[in-house]
Amino acid sequence: MFYERLRTVCKENNTSVSKMLKDLNLSTGSTGHWKKGMLPKGEVLAQIADYLHTSIDYLIFGEYRTNLNEDQLRLLELYESTPERAKYKVLCDFEQIVNIEIEKFAQKKEAV
Repeated sequence: MFYERLRTVCKENNTSVSKMLKDLNLSTGSTGHWKKGMLPKGEVLAQIADYLHTSIDYLIFGEYRTNLNEDQLRLLELYESTPERAKYKVLCDFEQIVNIEIEKFAQKKEAV
C-alpha cells in the first residue's frame, strides 16, 4: 500500500510524512485518502519521490521498474559504488575503451 511504503521511505530518510509534506508545502489533509488506498496526483508523486530520493515506481508498486537489462544495471551499480572523486576518471576511461573497441570493430568490418 502506498501510504505504508511512504512511511517506510520517510523513516529511511530520517523524516516523517508530516515533515516531508511541510517541507514540500503540501497539505497534510491528503494523508487520510492515502491511508485508504488512494494515490496522490502525478505531480505530487514526483515531488515526493524526488524529496525522498526514490522512484515513483517504488512508491506505487513497491519495486523499482526499469527497461535496463542486467548488464546495464550492473554498470550503473558499479558506477554508483565508485567514490565521487573517481567518477570522472571512470567515465573518461570507459569512453576511451568504448572508442577503441568501436575502432577495432570498424577495422575488422573493412577487412572483410
